[in-house]
Amino acid sequence: MKELRLKVLLTCCCSIAMFWYLYGSAQHGMSRRTVDVSLSIRLADINETQTAIQMRLNETREEKTYTEHCAYSYYFSNINTIFMAIPKSGNTNWKESLLIANGDKVKSKTSSALKNQRAIRKEVAHKHSLKLYRDSGVIDGAITFAVMRNPWTRLISGYKDTLVRLNASIHFVPIRREIIKETRNGSARVGPEYEKIPTFKEFVAWLVAHGGKVDRHYAPQSYLLCLRSTQYDLVVPLEYAAQYKDLICDRIGADIEVPGSYDGCDVKSQSSTIDAMKWLPELDSELVEKLYEIFKYDFNIMKYSNFTDADFPFPRLL
Repeated sequence: MKELRLKVLLTCCCSIAMFWYLYGSAQHGMSRRTVDVSLSIRLADINETQTAIQMRLNETREEKTYTEHCAYSYYFSNINTIFMAIPKSGNTNWKESLLIANGDKVKSKTSSALKNQRAIRKEVAHKHSLKLYRDSGVIDGAITFAVMRNPWTRLISGYKDTLVRLNASIHFVPIRREIIKETRNGSARVGPEYEKIPTFKEFVAWLVAHGGKVDRHYAPQSYLLCLRSTQYDLVVPLEYAAQYKDLICDRIGADIEVPGSYDGCDVKSQSSTIDAMKWLPELDSELVEKLYEIFKYDFNIMKYSNFTDADFPFPRLL
C-alpha cells in the first residue's frame, strides 16, 4: 500500500513539474515571438519609414533656424548614384561598397586599417567627386542617398577617432590645440602626452561654445545634408542598414555590400554606444541640453533614441 502511495505521489510530482516546465517554455517562446514580431512590424514596411523620414526632411528644410553646409558628395556613374558622405556614419565603408558596385578596381587591402581608409578616400576623391560631373549633364535621374547615425554615438566616435587617437590625421592636431587653449585658461602648452588630448567634457564645452559650427566630423548631420538644395531618394539609418539592404539595392539597381561596424559587433555592444551611456550622464545636465539643441534636427529626422532610453541607440523611424 505504501509503495502504491509513493508511486502515485511521484507521478503527481512529475506531472506538476512537467506542467510548469512546459508552461514556462511556452511563456518564454511567446515572449521571444512577441519581441520578434514587434521588431518585424517596426521594420515591416521600409518604404513607409522612408515616407515618414522624407516628411521630416521637408519640415527641417522649412525651419527658419536651419542652416547648412554641404557634405562631400560623390557620383558613381555606372550605377548612376550620388552619395552624400557624412563623416562618422560608416562613411569610408560605404564608399568602398559603392566603388565595388560601380565596378572600380579597389586596391588590395593592407594590414593597416588607417592606410586602407586613406586609399579609399583618395580613390573616391580623385575619380568620383560630384564636382567633376556637375556640369556634364550625366547625373540626370541619379539616385541620391545618405546615411545617418545616432548623434550621441556619432559624437563619441568622432571624439575618440580624431582627438584621442594620437595617430589620427594631422588635420586634427590644430583642433586639439584649439580646444585645449579655449578650455584651459588660454594655454595650449602642455607637458605629458596625455595632456595633449582634450577631455570629453572639454570637447563638448568647445563644441557648444561654437554652436556646433565646427569641423564636419562633429557638426550636425542635418547641417551637412544640404537639404535646401538637395532632394534625397533614400536616407538610411546606419543602425538598420542591414534591414535596408534590399531597398538600397533596388533603388541603386545593383547588389551592394552593406557595411558592418568597425567594431565587428552588434550596435548595442559597440564601444561608442557603451561610452555614450557612460560619459554623457557624467556631464552637467545644462551642457547636455545645449548639446541636444545643436543636434535637434538630427534627432528629429530619424526619431533617434536618447542615451537614457532602453532602445538606445536605435531610431524609432515612424
